[in-house]
Amino acid sequence: MNKVYPKGSEWRKWDLHVHTPESVLNNGFGANWDEYVKQLFTKALTHSIAAIGITDYFTIEGYKKLKIEYLNNNNKLKELEFSDDQIERIHQILILPNIEFRLDKLVQDNRVNYHVIFSDDVSIADIEENFLQQLKIIVEGNPQQAAERRALTKNNLTTLGERLQNEHANFREHPSHLYTGMMNAVVSDDEISKLLLDQPSLYKGKYLIVTPSDEDLSDVEWNNQGHSEI
Repeated sequence: MNKVYPKGSEWRKWDLHVHTPESVLNNGFGANWDEYVKQLFTKALTHSIAAIGITDYFTIEGYKKLKIEYLNNNNKLKELEFSDDQIERIHQILILPNIEFRLDKLVQDNRVNYHVIFSDDVSIADIEENFLQQLKIIVEGNPQQAAERRALTKNNLTTLGERLQNEHANFREHPSHLYTGMMNAVVSDDEISKLLLDQPSLYKGKYLIVTPSDEDLSDVEWNNQGHSEI
């Protein structure tokens, strides 16, 4: 008999798509991290959430900040007025890094969203150094030139955004160069898969790849050229 789960399978509530104040393209929280963390875990405890995917575009900045500055610091959680019992329950929640990408594939007028969710067994350093920094963003060139490929770094995303704002006046209404860069940068799903498969000692059995079917893919027109796009 399974002594851990004697009843057999159990339903648990998971929310694997929770953005953070570091989510440049989807920051609905402002810059107040203390308030964000307080609301995040208060709601998670109230609704008995067992797992949370901490989500940011192209980075794990939000996951890293949450882990290092809050989850590894009980005194900080106490400052947010969590009780000892609540802190113990917070540490029982599975916290996973979820990286949201834009692919080099279009569905109608939108890029396909693509998520890589890592196990919490994968270190922050291995995600950043052996995965993210090895990926290349595809920087569209002039029609007469091949597209350039540059390392997926915040600096390169910012540089791309600055160039695009100089080229297109409407982009200058965006809040930052980084915002414009992230909005336009794309990566290859083939390259993502290759990086993960080529490093089995780091990643085998420790990640999920997710394409939300209720977003862009639901708009695919299967009766024309979109049929073979994905």
